[in-house]
Amino acid sequence: MRVGLRGFTLVELVMVIALAGLVALMISTVLSRPLEGFAGQSRRAMLVDQAAGALNRMSRDVRLAIPNSLRVAANGQAMELLLIHSAGRYRPNRVGSEGLRFSSEVAGSCGSSTTGGRCDSVQVLEPGLNLAGVNWMVLYNIGAVSGGVPAPGSNIWASTNNPGVITPTGTTFSLIAGAPAGESQIALGNLPSTGFRFAFASPQRRLYLADAVVGYRCQNGQLVRYSYSNQLPQTIPASPPVGSNPQPVVANVASCSFVYQPGSSQRSGLLTLTLGLAQAGESLQLLQQVHVDNAP
Repeated sequence: MRVGLRGFTLVELVMVIALAGLVALMISTVLSRPLEGFAGQSRRAMLVDQAAGALNRMSRDVRLAIPNSLRVAANGQAMELLLIHSAGRYRPNRVGSEGLRFSSEVAGSCGSSTTGGRCDSVQVLEPGLNLAGVNWMVLYNIGAVSGGVPAPGSNIWASTNNPGVITPTGTTFSLIAGAPAGESQIALGNLPSTGFRFAFASPQRRLYLADAVVGYRCQNGQLVRYSYSNQLPQTIPASPPVGSNPQPVVANVASCSFVYQPGSSQRSGLLTLTLGLAQAGESLQLLQQVHVDNAP
């Protein structure tokens, strides 16, 4: 009995391999462009997310800034602001005056209107204030500039003046027990020997407590964020100060620009942020404008 053999010839094998290769080539040709487009779209989406996140973070800090504290470097590559820690409405602390004055005089000897007659304190209509991290008190900072230079006594970035709109660096802040219900009484320490007086009273009796200077700078292909609380320099430093702990917000920065129009008493300031990113042959540029409320 003869058994039939089954299989394929060498010619058939070669034909199958050739046809399979042809089909694979056709598929790769048809699908390569869509796959490349999908990969490029994914890279662009990632860059958009990174740039939008960086712009939103800067916008959030700007909205939390002390009024009239935002400033931009002349080259448009850096900006700084003084960050609000907390805020409230105050009671004038001297009889017959709408402003605030502080001194180390003995309680009851300075015409103080505060509880206990303390000369170094102010009462704020905000109960249970947390003063941890507070480094400055600001009252009616109008941000005046003269000849492109911060005006002494009316701009927080001017050299410390007395009277002024911000307490001297190094002033300490603590809560005093026994404040009236619904209020906090804040005592200031480490004052100058002559005391300190705010130059202006706030028509709304609004004061701010600040904790740190926050800055953003484009350098070495990165946008970095830094902060410091040991000084108030008159101009933006050429690089993040020592100890300011600069941290990258976004990498692959190809271009950036900060443009600030301070505004006036009739309109808000306007900050224009432009950020360009580039990676693996993909590039994009996003622009965001932030309205800056500078009512002191």
